Amino acid sequence: MSNASTISRRRLFSGNFSSAESSPSVTEPAAGQEETTPESAPFESKATGLPTLPPIEVVAMTRMAYGPRPGDLDRVRTVGLTAYVDEQLSPVDTDDTDFNTRVQAQTMRINYGADPGGAYPALDEMRPLRTRTQGLSDFWPIGNQNNTVAFQERIRPLEEIRNETFLRAVYSKWQLREVLVEFWHAHFNVDAQRVDSRIYATWPLYDRHMRANWNGNFRTLLEGVTKSIAMMYYLNLVSSRNTGPNENYARELQELHTLGAENYYTDPAAARFPPGTTATGYTEPDVKEIARALTGWSIESGQRVNGQLTLPNTGNFRFVTQWNDTGVRKILNQTIPSPTTDPMSQGQRVLDILAGHPNVAKFVVTKLCRRLISDTPPTSVIKKAVAVWLQNVNAPDQLKKVIRVILLSPEFAQAFGGKTKRPFEYAVSFLRASEANLANNGGGYTYYSLVGEAGHPLFLWPTPDGFPDRSDFWLNTNSLRASWRNVTNAIAGAYSTVTFDLRSKIPPGVTTSAQIVDFWINRLLGRTVTADIQTSLVDYLRNGASADVAPPGTTAEVTTRINRLVGRICVTPDFWWR
Repeated sequence: MSNASTISRRRLFSGNFSSAESSPSVTEPAAGQEETTPESAPFESKATGLPTLPPIEVVAMTRMAYGPRPGDLDRVRTVGLTAYVDEQLSPVDTDDTDFNTRVQAQTMRINYGADPGGAYPALDEMRPLRTRTQGLSDFWPIGNQNNTVAFQERIRPLEEIRNETFLRAVYSKWQLREVLVEFWHAHFNVDAQRVDSRIYATWPLYDRHMRANWNGNFRTLLEGVTKSIAMMYYLNLVSSRNTGPNENYARELQELHTLGAENYYTDPAAARFPPGTTATGYTEPDVKEIARALTGWSIESGQRVNGQLTLPNTGNFRFVTQWNDTGVRKILNQTIPSPTTDPMSQGQRVLDILAGHPNVAKFVVTKLCRRLISDTPPTSVIKKAVAVWLQNVNAPDQLKKVIRVILLSPEFAQAFGGKTKRPFEYAVSFLRASEANLANNGGGYTYYSLVGEAGHPLFLWPTPDGFPDRSDFWLNTNSLRASWRNVTNAIAGAYSTVTFDLRSKIPPGVTTSAQIVDFWINRLLGRTVTADIQTSLVDYLRNGASADVAPPGTTAEVTTRINRLVGRICVTPDFWWR
């Protein structure tokens, strides 16, 4: 996949944008949406270079969360970073009142016509998010193409998880979990709408696996992904047989999930240690051997097995002995004998070798550090986290220990501006900072749909490598413009599903233009901005009057300028930095 042409971070918002030929296109505003006008256009600053290091609570809330909501910065200041990290690493679902209240009341409209053959009647109803409590026996039948089911029913489980994930990102107290569940979804990426309807019909199960293991043990996480309906169908492991091993999953297992492409060798000799030791990386023979070791790992979908029996049609994982290649394997320079009593032992031994491999630890830890620290994470923190990974290979809380050492490292606390927000993060951080209210009107979040136009629709990255996690991919004209338009349209009241009462958030003693600007800069950013940005914002709000008196104009005029002031702060470079 070719990367989009990019904009240097030092030229961000300079007004000189390059093209982005591979970026998502941006459509014109839909009915009811406000096109950007000069009055509401994105604020342009000539600020260059990287920002100064803000207080630790700002660093924490912009990188281990989707940005602060009111009270979040105070929480970190009060308890300290260590206590806050430990709190976030051990979330208690019952202690998430705002999100729980909203998601339990949430409804989404489902609407379709009657089946011409009479298999189902027409339907138009506001339905709660019921997939939250459903299981495989509920999902599997609607994903079966042999059953006559409306497409809206097949896709519904995925759409409910997308809705719930958006609500979690905006309102959940447990922000670190949301950030890292998103990370693992990207690491083990499946395009939820491609390949097979059984993927999107059972999507809640894949999401639950990420949520159950985001801070647990990598080996456990890895095997669950390997056995999942989503990954089985996405990368064809479901149909891999001893008569024709499918190499898709075996290749991505090594290239994307464990060792990384940097540990691929075209010359097998270059990857080997002395006999009996594990190879440093993988080769084409390793891909083929792992594919053979995993033959027989499948999903029960009513298949015929070598003309001898028919499997149940349940959606459960099934190891089919008749489809397994039982030969001796040599993988990463390790000999794995033919299975005797445990027919799945070869495939599980492959996962054991990978989960304990030092270069797997380095590859995954580097990605975690890139997500949590910067696009170019320091080798010092990577080494510390790799050591913790390898010391805790069998620990049930292995990943929690690794994440903790990253978040409490000096490198985490001392870095800022080494990343910019991706479109989903930017959209959510604006809603959190402005304390927006998402109306429960059937899930029609036009605001969220523009995140997709900016190139970041949840669970829909088309290739196995997952959404890019480097700023240079996202700093392109189309992604930035769609994100800006989202903010300016929302501020202008173009979306009935997103409402604000920004003026009411200003404390009674804050009355002058200068004070109001200071309040919103602190509220949205938690830190100061450069003098040219500060001056421009004050000049806009005071509208020709003194900065030391209340903004002039009617109540409606002042409210509009305050709303647009908030929008202008949110399109400055300062709001984009992480």
